[in-house]
Amino acid sequence: MDLSDVAMPAVVAIFAGGLVLLFGGGHLLVDGSVRLARTLRINSIIIGLTVVALGTSMPEFLVSLIAALRGEADIALGNIVGSNVSNLGLILGLSALVRPIDVNLRILKFEIPLVIAISIYFWLICLNGDLSRMDGLSLALGFLVYLFFVIKAARKGSRQYDEKFDELPPEHRRVLKDIAFIVAGIVGLSYGASWLVDSASEISVRFGVSQLTLGLTVVALGTSLPELATSLVAALKREGDISIGNIIGSNIFNMMAVAGPTALVSPLSVTDELTSNQIPIMVVLTLILVPIVRSGKRISRGEGALLLAFYAATILWWTL
Repeated sequence: MDLSDVAMPAVVAIFAGGLVLLFGGGHLLVDGSVRLARTLRINSIIIGLTVVALGTSMPEFLVSLIAALRGEADIALGNIVGSNVSNLGLILGLSALVRPIDVNLRILKFEIPLVIAISIYFWLICLNGDLSRMDGLSLALGFLVYLFFVIKAARKGSRQYDEKFDELPPEHRRVLKDIAFIVAGIVGLSYGASWLVDSASEISVRFGVSQLTLGLTVVALGTSLPELATSLVAALKREGDISIGNIIGSNIFNMMAVAGPTALVSPLSVTDELTSNQIPIMVVLTLILVPIVRSGKRISRGEGALLLAFYAATILWWTL
C-alpha cells in the first residue's frame, strides 16, 4: 500500500483500523484454536506452538521475504531480530502483567532450551557477514525436523486423551467451524499487520530513520502485533498455554521458517551492527527466560514488568 501521497489524518486512520483488525483477528484465532484443540483432543500448548504461532508469524514471513527480494536485507533481518525481542520483552511482559502465566512442563523441558539453541546458532551463522542459501537450508530443514516432533507429540497427546475420555460431547464436534474461526483470525491479523506496518512506516519515513532502525523497531513491532493481540486475548481468557506457546513458537518460526526460506530465495548480507549489538541482545533476552520460568514454574507480574523494562531499555538503546 503506497501512502506517500496520503494525508496524515488518513494514515493515522489506517493505523487505527489495523489495530482493530489485529485485536479482532486475535480474538477469533484464540477462540478457534482452543476449541480445535479440544475437538481434536490435542493439548492446547501444541496448538499454541503450531497453528497459532504460524498464523501470527505470517506478517514477519511476508515482510522479510518482500524486503529480501527488494534487496533490503536490513529490514528483512531487523524485522526478524526485532520481532523476537518484541515477543519476549513486550508481549510476554504485557501478557504476564495482565495475568501471571503458568509455564507448561513441555515448554520448560523442550521449547525453551530449543529456542536458546536456535538463537545461538542463528547468531553464529550470521557472524561471517551473510546469511547464505546453505544457512537458509539448514534453518528450513531444522524447522521441518522440529515440526515432525511437535506433530508426533500431538498424536501421542491425542491417544492419551482418548484413553481418558471415550468420546467427546456432540457440541465439540465442530471442526469446520473451528477452522473457519482460525482462518478468519489469521486473515484479520495479516491485513491488520499490513495496514499498521504500512501506515507506521510512512509516519516514520516522513520523520527520516535508517532501514535497520526501521526494521528493528517500527516494522518489527508492527509484525509482532498479531502475537501481541493473540497473547493478550489468550491471557485475558486464562489460556496461558496459548499465550506462551504462541510467543515461543513464533520466535522459533521467525528464525527457522522465516529467515530460512527467505535466505534460500535471496541470500542476506548481515551488518556488523546486527552481529555485535542486536542479535546478542536477542540471545541475552532469550537466556533470561531460564531463571524466570524456573522460579515457581510461572511468569509473575513482577517478572513481566522486568521483561518490559528490558524491552524499553533495548528500544532506547537502538534508537538513541
